[in-house]
Amino acid sequence: MSDLIVKVCNVDKIEKHPNADRLSIVTIKGWNCIVGLNQYKEGDLVIFCPPDSIIPIDIIEKYKLEYMGKNRRVKTVKLRKAISQGLILDIPEGKKWAEGKDVAKELGITKYEPPVSTRLQVAGQPSKRKLNPSFDKYTDINNIKHYNNLFKIGEEVVITEKIHGTNFRAGNLKRYNKGIWNKIKCFLFGKYEFVYGSHNVQIIGHKGRNCFYGEDVYGRMGAKYKLGEIIPKDFIFYGEIHGGNIQDLNYDLKDIDLRIFDIKYKGEYLDWNVVELVCATMELKTVPVLYQGILEEGMIEQFTRGLSTIANHIREGCVIKPSIEDNTIVIGRKILKSINSEYLVRENRTEDH
Repeated sequence: MSDLIVKVCNVDKIEKHPNADRLSIVTIKGWNCIVGLNQYKEGDLVIFCPPDSIIPIDIIEKYKLEYMGKNRRVKTVKLRKAISQGLILDIPEGKKWAEGKDVAKELGITKYEPPVSTRLQVAGQPSKRKLNPSFDKYTDINNIKHYNNLFKIGEEVVITEKIHGTNFRAGNLKRYNKGIWNKIKCFLFGKYEFVYGSHNVQIIGHKGRNCFYGEDVYGRMGAKYKLGEIIPKDFIFYGEIHGGNIQDLNYDLKDIDLRIFDIKYKGEYLDWNVVELVCATMELKTVPVLYQGILEEGMIEQFTRGLSTIANHIREGCVIKPSIEDNTIVIGRKILKSINSEYLVRENRTEDH
């Protein structure tokens, strides 16, 4: 999950709602929020709650936000043909909070977590003590609107399409070898083991089983591409399983498929050009590249919108990272996502993981 960031912010801009006389559109950190007419003015300090914030009951009652419903989740909505992303709250009386202060914990605001789909649940998840500690979870990717100055114009970047599916990872990793039993397993079965699953699921393939791969969606992808046989030692592949009935966007696929978006080798992420080369060699598909080159003004917003490049339906958004892997003090690995607002307001959308 990406970070929950609920900060005290300046109102950057206010415009009158084009289709409603009693509403305005407030812009904060690149997010547009619909509010009452003359409710705020430019320069006001407010609290901005981004989409997927869960607002506690006491704040719901205090600010009369009962319209949010029982789940109390901040959503992206379309009101009179204009997009509203997030919730603006007044700073509580008596609080002298400065701009930039993160107040999520103080206000009890938490982050929404997508439900685990019963279609994706698996049997045979190892106990914690049997998990392979080298099977790293994927980087948490934050929204670019929280860090809109992280990527600079003129920087060399790669922008890929964000695929709407369920997370997948698979690796060929050294077995945990501490303790007598683990040393025995290393002796009997070898020092390396094939591990696969999702962000929060870890399954170990065993040659002694009747079926090396499970029958769940993760095992099906492992079997389809023979990942247990082709992934080299010390590599972890990260991808998105999509199509079929994984989510409401099926990418024009009756069956499911896999697109790789990152690879780690000995704990380090590979540069994108190397990822493409490795996947091509192994005949694995990668996520579509929307652009690679020098970043120009307005380019990220351009590639966030529109249709998917691999299907006749809306695009979820895009992911931006440097062509050469980099890290920052602010967020660690330098990678951000930009989500299509029209994707967020579509009807009957699913977010199973």
